[in-house]
Amino acid sequence: MESTASKFSTPQRQSRVAIGIILIKFIRLTVRSFWPILLSYFVGGRNNDTFGAIIGYVAIGFAALNLAGSVLTYFRFYFYLEDGAIVIDKGILKRTKTNIPFERIQTINFKQNILHQMFGVVSLEIDTAGAKKSELTIDALKKEDAEALRHFILSEKEQIVTKESASDDEAVETVEEVETVILHLTVPDLFKVGVSQNHLKSMGLLFAFVFSILNEITEDIPELVADELSTYNSEILNTGWVIFLLTSILVIIISFIYSLITTLLSNYDLKLSIKKSGLKLVKGLLNREETSVNKKKVQIISWSDNPIRMLFKMFTLQIEQASSAEADQLKSKIRVPGSYQSQVDSVIRTVFPAEFYRQEVKNPVSILLKYRLIAFLGVLPTLAGLATFYFIEWQALYFLIWGAFIWLMTSIYYRKRSFEVNDELLKNNRGTFGHHYELTQLYKIQAVEVKQSWYQRRKQLATLSLYTAAGSVKIPFIGLEQAESLENFILYTIESDKREWM
Repeated sequence: MESTASKFSTPQRQSRVAIGIILIKFIRLTVRSFWPILLSYFVGGRNNDTFGAIIGYVAIGFAALNLAGSVLTYFRFYFYLEDGAIVIDKGILKRTKTNIPFERIQTINFKQNILHQMFGVVSLEIDTAGAKKSELTIDALKKEDAEALRHFILSEKEQIVTKESASDDEAVETVEEVETVILHLTVPDLFKVGVSQNHLKSMGLLFAFVFSILNEITEDIPELVADELSTYNSEILNTGWVIFLLTSILVIIISFIYSLITTLLSNYDLKLSIKKSGLKLVKGLLNREETSVNKKKVQIISWSDNPIRMLFKMFTLQIEQASSAEADQLKSKIRVPGSYQSQVDSVIRTVFPAEFYRQEVKNPVSILLKYRLIAFLGVLPTLAGLATFYFIEWQALYFLIWGAFIWLMTSIYYRKRSFEVNDELLKNNRGTFGHHYELTQLYKIQAVEVKQSWYQRRKQLATLSLYTAAGSVKIPFIGLEQAESLENFILYTIESDKREWM
């Protein structure tokens, strides 16, 4: 059987399915770029507008050139392996040759849309540390070839890294990786996730769309509804409120259904696997995606819930790995919209040292944080509202409800705001309507900063900020002495720990 190295040692073309995929990509690009011109063409053509028609023909001609270029792109694209690197040779008028050494490759991910799945091919994306987007993309490759190519590249990369760190007398042994699925979202799980999603964004968009459409169609809708409901008592039935109520109910129903459908499509058959080198997430129905993160480069693991997910005992799990400031942050994360505590614990114990993942003493933040939040968010707005008593009289007392609400929410937030630390890990706890937990490994922290506002200086308080290659973790309003002690401890851990993670 031909080995992967010899098979890909000569220039290879993509699967022929790539022609159709490249065509679709160019069509989408053309429509996205020239839809105003195309719209003016149709409007101009309908009104016998010669100038509009000319613009339209120019746009169509440009689209045709793009389509022809997409076909040529397929025939002028080659890839192969050479001297511990993958080489891409592409271009129509201007040829470019990209050489990516195996050791620079960070992740190799797969994607599949409907066309990919129909023909059993995948889109292969190779990311390198610091690249803002995928440095190399092969639009269509047979799945078995893509898997063999990925396995060979990552195995070679591991051997190169191992040889560099090992002595000359030590032998390097390649161990076959075994994947273990620790999380699988079933249809009932997806239903729970869809029900507990944040529907406010989709509701807002739908409200804006529906009311703008109603306003564009006619300005006489209230009168039309009033005619239809003329048999009812006009003193009891207010037509405007009826329209608003019915539209609101319709928008809520549609946004709820929309969330369920999008959740099912984007997370269908979601599986999170653990292997020696890291984690792999596979999900999606129409667009199948496969994302991997390197276990050593994981910086922050966070999990959170909301009131509805608390009923289901589920969390949103997010795993963030190191990336440069210019890199696409979305490619550095694995996000699982629904997981149970046992599954979260399994991930943490796999990525971080299991013996250090334990319950520690919770260190609360200063109660002055609670008082300041109540003062600025509750007391001041309430007093400003009561000051309107002269204008709105007794209705101004309703502002007292706001003050009571802020006091309640701030009290809940303060009870949850704490942090835990041991020799290896730091856990940041917060939340108001739900819970949010962040866990990071101390020796992977890149910078520590102690900040003080003018108020904190007076009260001998500080805010501790921890910066990692995947983001920052902040602990506000702790004692200055405690913040400085924690800063010194973390800096000492960073300097004295010899483990490599980049």
